[in-house]
Amino acid sequence: MGLIGKKKNKSSEEEIVLPPLEFKPKAPSKAEVDGIMIAARQLPGFPMATTLLAMAMVDRADIIMLDFTQTGVAVRFRVDGIAENKPPLEREPGDAALVALKRLASLNPADRRSKQEAKLPFHFAKEDWIAEIVTQGVPTGERVMIRIEPKKTKLKTLTDLGMRDKLQEEWRGFLNATGGIVIVSGPPGHGLPTSWRISLESADKFVRDFVGVEDKCKQEPEIVNVSQNTFDSSAGEAPSAILRSIQLKQPDVYVIPDFVNDDTAKFIIDEITIENRHCITRMVASDAAEALCKFITQYKAHAPKLIGKVTAILNVRLVRRLCDQCKQAYQPTPQLLQRLGLPADRVKTLYQPFIPPPPEQRVDAKGNPIEIEICKKCAGRGYYGRLGIYEVLKLNDNIRKAALQNPSPDAVRQIAKKEGHKSFQEEGLLAAVVGLTSLQELQRILTPPAKPGTK
Repeated sequence: MGLIGKKKNKSSEEEIVLPPLEFKPKAPSKAEVDGIMIAARQLPGFPMATTLLAMAMVDRADIIMLDFTQTGVAVRFRVDGIAENKPPLEREPGDAALVALKRLASLNPADRRSKQEAKLPFHFAKEDWIAEIVTQGVPTGERVMIRIEPKKTKLKTLTDLGMRDKLQEEWRGFLNATGGIVIVSGPPGHGLPTSWRISLESADKFVRDFVGVEDKCKQEPEIVNVSQNTFDSSAGEAPSAILRSIQLKQPDVYVIPDFVNDDTAKFIIDEITIENRHCITRMVASDAAEALCKFITQYKAHAPKLIGKVTAILNVRLVRRLCDQCKQAYQPTPQLLQRLGLPADRVKTLYQPFIPPPPEQRVDAKGNPIEIEICKKCAGRGYYGRLGIYEVLKLNDNIRKAALQNPSPDAVRQIAKKEGHKSFQEEGLLAAVVGLTSLQELQRILTPPAKPGTK
């Protein structure tokens, strides 16, 4: 299907029409919203803008990427974490569609250089959604990213995220403990904000007083029974600017997404040591070992005392979930199972995606076309949705000592493995054994990116 929103077969005039999409611009009054919509519908690019967003929704994309150059507009959708190239747009209709989107979002269509951001609500398939639009001029033209999220989150529990039951029990134990620091971590694009929100939702906030300390310049999700207090980073403030006043309320748990400075680290150390308080924070990192090293390096003035308070670190990687309508079972060889460390007497079957060959290869020996049915659920991708693979690094004295002596992720990983830590690979294999994902997908996610200059 092209970006015109419908497709005609050569043998018929039957059209495939996309489901209707209704924009709901943000404005102070209904009259102003109506005015924005009336003006937008008269723009030549309004049908293309609507079609572009509707096609992304049909494809289950969570990001639309548009790259404007002198000759045209490259279009990509991100589906289940994978960028897919779509038919490009000619420059004129592409420009017209962008003008319509900017008008709907109350942005300036004439400004093609400055960074502009806005949220544009819309309704599709009986649900409300938010399109977060970011535009920025680049040397080749303009780059546009549209991030699509449901207005009401569909992921509400650790089970929804894909965390296995035993690990959930462990993680809740660390969240609900006292006298320590727990860290939620993950690499960019792998669901760290969602893991953070649901971890907080999973903690027992009914018998303990949770207080949040957040930057007013960075919107945090509202969590039930976590009272929010803000500081202003644009004015040079850090959490330490308001922690003294919060301390008077004698909270049980501090929820601080970013310590920002050493003063906050020292305050939390003192609160844990003297008052047996608890703290939940987060860190962007590729795995738990890297999160630990970054944490103590960032606040190295207090590293020995700080690491003594860290009890556990959660880290997440998102993998594509095999489509349950078309995944294919196969019998792994004994050699493969041995290499993976899986017991041959217990693992009889693994699963892989069914991905149909490209159209030019769907022919028999004589070159005649062969009809291959494409899975209607996943549209031939072999995967449908994503799930989290989680590791929980439980700190002990040996791991703490190793991190202080050599704060490198590799050194921490080696000691953690000796201490019985279950790595991402082991957690991922558990998901593969039960048919949630494939070995190919685990390899894609867990293989480190090639260093510059290497093949």
